[in-house]
Amino acid sequence: MPPDCGLSDKKRSGVKGNKVRLTFALTSNADGSVKKEAFIIGKAQKPRAFGGRSGGQLGFYYRNNAKAWMTGALYREWIKNWDDELCREGRKILLLQDNCTGHIVPEGLTNICVENFSANLTPHVQLMDAGIIRCFKAHYRARYIQRSINRYDSGITPSEIYNINQLEGMRLAQTAWHEVDTSTIRHCWLKSGILPDSVFQTNNLPAPRITVSSLLCADDPVKSAERAVESSLDELQQTGVLQQVNHLKIEDLLNPEPERQVTEDATDEEIFHTVMARCAAGEDIDVVGGVDDEDDDAEILPHPSWRAALEAAATLERYVSILDDSYARKLEILLLSFGRQTCFEESQNMVSTLIMDHFQSTN
Repeated sequence: MPPDCGLSDKKRSGVKGNKVRLTFALTSNADGSVKKEAFIIGKAQKPRAFGGRSGGQLGFYYRNNAKAWMTGALYREWIKNWDDELCREGRKILLLQDNCTGHIVPEGLTNICVENFSANLTPHVQLMDAGIIRCFKAHYRARYIQRSINRYDSGITPSEIYNINQLEGMRLAQTAWHEVDTSTIRHCWLKSGILPDSVFQTNNLPAPRITVSSLLCADDPVKSAERAVESSLDELQQTGVLQQVNHLKIEDLLNPEPERQVTEDATDEEIFHTVMARCAAGEDIDVVGGVDDEDDDAEILPHPSWRAALEAAATLERYVSILDDSYARKLEILLLSFGRQTCFEESQNMVSTLIMDHFQSTN
């Protein structure tokens, strides 16, 4: 979803919109000291951007079905895995969640007690809706827009600067979730009023990790994240790519119309019938319901070789060597570690050969 829009009174040729859709399930505890990795649901089991690997191999908790929606089967798998993990750690928790039809709590949970909010209560006291999800979206939008600016500065045409494949989008979202810091989560929990303030003033809670953005807006870290989006939009507008009249409002960026539509009425039965209809049509449906590459039409560049990666790292090292700031020194250390690790992994992939393999046999 590019951060601009336009109006027309008739159909015109233009840029084809990306139809990839993902569902993210976000979970954290009250003081923000523990955040579970995002549960991501897409349509394709192995999109082209994954390069033949699974979501788990790429470091994600990723599942798929034909609608990219939360289903009872996916939810039960997720919560059972989490319950087993808590059992091994000897911890018991109370899980507060909305009453989505896919949130079917399985029997036999030993370390998780689940409480669903009532339908009309969710928008008022659901902790994620109190600003955590909005902050996550703001961090994602800011990075996505900055990525578009970088692509424009590198010479990519304006019509292509917004192109992004599913893996790149998931990486940006993963970083955005990491940037939702402890202070933001505590702020939203206090805002909801579920727990008394005294709970957050005990000596047992770890000190919150305060970021620079939080310090700029200590009273509301969500607004601080939104200002980062507005700053990125202003920078994009300065390039001339984004016109003032097409500039989307912050509300439309963080809460677009398609996400306002209620999808809780999509039951497992409806999704099952959708999958069976596709199978009957002879489409290439994976057994779990996903269609690989159905919508992932973003550009997939060939994966660079390890030598090309080392050359790029060397170029970056030369660039930052003349910069006099702490960030440049940290980047130098990271690039040096990257070079060593890349060479080590490549040496592990080398195959032993015999000296006779280098000579051609003659009859």
